[in-house]
Amino acid sequence: MPLIHLIYRKSNTAFHSIENVFNTLIPYLKVKKVELPYTSAGFLKRYRNIAFVKKLNSNLIHITGHDHYLVLGLPRKKTILTIHDIEVLKRNTGLKRYLLKKLWFDWPINRAAYVSTISSFSKNELLKLNNYKTPIQVIHNPITLPITYTPKAFNEDCPTILHIGTKPNKNLNRLLIALKDVKCKLIIIGKLDNNNIKLLEENSINYSSKINISNEEMIQAYINCDMLCFVSTYEGFGLPIIEAQACGRVVITSNNASMPEIANNGALLVNPLDVNDIKNGINLLINNSKLREELISKGIENVKRFQPEIIANQYQQLYDSILVKTF
Repeated sequence: MPLIHLIYRKSNTAFHSIENVFNTLIPYLKVKKVELPYTSAGFLKRYRNIAFVKKLNSNLIHITGHDHYLVLGLPRKKTILTIHDIEVLKRNTGLKRYLLKKLWFDWPINRAAYVSTISSFSKNELLKLNNYKTPIQVIHNPITLPITYTPKAFNEDCPTILHIGTKPNKNLNRLLIALKDVKCKLIIIGKLDNNNIKLLEENSINYSSKINISNEEMIQAYINCDMLCFVSTYEGFGLPIIEAQACGRVVITSNNASMPEIANNGALLVNPLDVNDIKNGINLLINNSKLREELISKGIENVKRFQPEIIANQYQQLYDSILVKTF
């Protein structure tokens, strides 16, 4: 039987989203998981990671994300590279951005046998970078938490709104301004900075925040909330959308990037750069029970696309299509 290795970055408690995705898929795939021995920092550690992967006796190597540079030391015909987004390029400018583009995107993509990416939006972002000849296939992320539909009566008087993430692209500050005079309880998953806290106080928002929570606590946060507000300015996928849909919660999200593709008519879309549009959308969902029920119903149906068995089968078909050419 052909030996397929899934390459994971060196484990880090601060980063685990890629690992969650592929750990969910492994039970349905004919693969072997391998973790890199070194973190991706500095030339020497990256060189050693390349040398480590080169020694694997693989028929096919799938780099699951983050360490794109590994492709540069591997045979062209037996490497798949998953690219989740190009957010790192959006955070950098000048020479650093140029080098990142070459080392993390242009050269690895051109050397890979195949690239997979997690949304049509991310695929289009890649193609805007360069006219790559390497085939790029969209394979969505699976839902990674064991969430089941848990109905809950919506609290119209004071709904609990869940917000996940505090990095700049998560757009928390605009949400905090939008929630001024909206009677609600806001649950924030992520570490708050001084500016976040200042806006929470200025806008008299009833809130609580949590960090480093377990999967069980995350599931409970979905169950306890009335609404997920996920109005990011940029997402390569947007996993909280389908997690909230699976739980049976109404979702408000952004009308840009990957979010309309992932929500698939199962969420209310707003302009994440327009505070008034965010506020109006939240108020609409609070006051319109018929719209909430319609979006929840469509969300439950949408989640079926992201079941791990379905996503794993798409990867397995990709593996098989490449292996048949090399044997």
